This record gives sequence, structure tokens and C-alpha cells, in this order.
Amino acid sequence: MSQQTQVSRVAQYYRDWIKMFPSFSSVANASAADILRAWSGLGYNSRALRFHRLSKIVAEEYRSRLPERIDELQNLPGIGRYTAHAVACFAFGKNIPVVDVNIKRLLTRWTKKVGTVSEQLNDNSAWILAENFLPKNKAVEWNQSLMDLGALVCTAQKPSCGDCPVSKYCASAFSKAFLMKNKKKISTEPVWRGIPRRLYRGRILKLLHHHTCSAPDVAALLWSGHTARDIVWTASLLKKMADDGLLSSLNGTYSITR
Repeated sequence: MSQQTQVSRVAQYYRDWIKMFPSFSSVANASAADILRAWSGLGYNSRALRFHRLSKIVAEEYRSRLPERIDELQNLPGIGRYTAHAVACFAFGKNIPVVDVNIKRLLTRWTKKVGTVSEQLNDNSAWILAENFLPKNKAVEWNQSLMDLGALVCTAQKPSCGDCPVSKYCASAFSKAFLMKNKKKISTEPVWRGIPRRLYRGRILKLLHHHTCSAPDVAALLWSGHTARDIVWTASLLKKMADDGLLSSLNGTYSITR
């Protein structure tokens, strides 16, 4: 839930989710439609479907207990290197490194004098450094401390070097690069009528929670003064959502996948 979504926004969804789906088996036994309804409002709904697939695998192949090994975790849908290491460390107490965006930024600034506020080590170098710095039998405390330091002190913009407890060891502490304005990348996210496509995807899922609609039906619900171009665009978006597994299509009508 917290992938690309702020934890403060996730908190209530998580509490409600745990009440509804307290185990991997309960997720696995639910329909995809029920999962998407429970997820509604969090966005990036493909994450919900990946977790649904993951839960089915865990329920069928691991007796509803998440595996502890890194390689087995990474073979599950939606789990990459970072998530696998984070789960193994924080859930199972493994003494292994964890590298998220905050830790990667921290390691970059500690070990080299950065030229820009956004400069980052490549992934391989960051993981090697994280492994080398890891104290024996203290991975949980260490990794959480680095995450907090990166999130609260060594921030992406305007880091608080004066408040940093390890600034005297940092190659980039008080760097002039931190005073320079970072050029924001222009978003290339697809939009329609000035609204990002991902927001329309969420709206469409809500419209189809308990109904089956055609592209013209959906367009009429999205815009009171819709045009033929809106219908064509809506039809292409519905097809893409069906291709992504979010919707089912039958005779020109769409519903949440079952």
C-alpha cells in the first residue's frame, strides 16, 4: 500500500484492510472485484491485483505463511529487491541491508561530495555500500535509523546538515549544491481534459463497483457534456484497463474483473 503512496494516507486503509482480510488465505479466497473495492481510493490498483496473486501463491504453496528467503520472496508478484530485503529484515529479523530511496540518498552523500542535490549512486554501488556498513546483528535498528535519518534530516531538498548527528563524517555536509534550486522534471503523465489518466482509472473503477457499463455510458458519467472524442478516449482507456486485468469485457460492456 505504501509503494508510491504516503504512509499517512495508507494508515486508515491498512487498518480497514486487516479487519476485512486478516490473512493471506482470506485475500486468496476473495474475488478480484472484492479486492479492488477494498482498495478503492488508494490508486495504482494494479498493486491490489498483484497482492491478490501473491496471496494465492502464498496460500497454495507456503501454507499461508510468507516465505523468509530472499529468493523466494522475490519470486512473488510485486516484490522486488528492496521489498524482499525489507520484509526479510523487519519481519523475520535477517541481518541484511535494505536500500530504499532515503538510504540510497544518504549513502551517496556520506561517501562522495555531490555536485547536485539530486545526485545518486547507481543501485549496485548503493547495495554494496549498505552491505559493507551493516553492523553485525543490528540490521533492524540500523536500517530503520538510516531510513529515518534520510526521511527527516538528510532530505531530498534542503537537508538539515546542522541537525545531523553524523555530519562530521559526511563528504557532502553543508555542500553548496544543497543551496541550488533543483530543476523539476516535466511530468509526461498522460492527461485528458487536464486530468491525469490514472485519476480517471480510479474514478472508472468506482463507477463499475456494482454496475456494468459501455464506453458511452462511462463517458456520460464522467462528463455531463461529453463528446464523441471523449467516448473514443474512454473506450481506449477501458480496453487498457481490461488488458491490465482490472476490468472484464463482454459484448462492448465492462465490469470489474471477477
